[in-house]
Amino acid sequence: MTMTAPPLARLGTRPRIVDYLRSMWERREFATAIPRAELQAQHRNTVLGSLWHLLDPFIQVAVYWLVFAKILGVTRGVDNIVGFLAIGVFMWHFTTKAVKSGAKSITSNEGLVRAISFPRAILPLTAVLAEFFAFGFAMVAMFVAVLITGEVPGWTWLLIVPLVGIQLVFNLGFGLLFARVADHFRDILQVLPYTLRIIGYMSGVLFPIERRLRNLPELRGVMDYNPAYLFMKTARAAILDNAAPTPREWGVMAIWAVGALLVGFLFFLGREHEYGRA
Repeated sequence: MTMTAPPLARLGTRPRIVDYLRSMWERREFATAIPRAELQAQHRNTVLGSLWHLLDPFIQVAVYWLVFAKILGVTRGVDNIVGFLAIGVFMWHFTTKAVKSGAKSITSNEGLVRAISFPRAILPLTAVLAEFFAFGFAMVAMFVAVLITGEVPGWTWLLIVPLVGIQLVFNLGFGLLFARVADHFRDILQVLPYTLRIIGYMSGVLFPIERRLRNLPELRGVMDYNPAYLFMKTARAAILDNAAPTPREWGVMAIWAVGALLVGFLFFLGREHEYGRA
């Protein structure tokens, strides 16, 4: 009886997506253990240790409140300026930190990539998950800041869970995309922080952008499809105004998140066999 061997996969070709995802799933414990370890390692050599995960967000809000609310006065007319700043800063910093960590996940682990065979997408995934776990501390600080200002919790506060879930998917997609870009063009790691900061400012992270665009209806319409703006707007509305996102807002955010993940994953996968090569 003649045995026929299965065809060999050509080296350098893109792996089958189903097989790749199965391989990632088999390493799920590895993918979740690394972020927890990284979170515990942060601030390990400081006196206050993990307490900095809570202190850092409070300090950031205090600085922005002093500069933008008291000195520059660009937030006049906002009913709850502390809550407005806390939600905007924390929500956007989650995306900023997650995308930056995902972008450098391959270049900062070249030794591991060269030494061990595993799905490379695990590295951006673990980097983004680490920032997601750290964001849990920021969320505690965010809700404490809002409660201190006198806001009364409502059922819409629970909507922060699906909102952050959508944002997590969005962050992962762009983390994967920039991980491949950074592996080929490392200067992007220097440019990316400034780009994300500009996007945040232009999306209203520190002031109500809608008022600045009151006489520019064309740009105001564009904002309704800006994911950065929508993440902050819907979170602020849910927590400060007890208002749920509209179906259109849910739809736009979901399309951005799923689209970013699909494009980022396929783009990243196209270079799977080249990561870590000299």
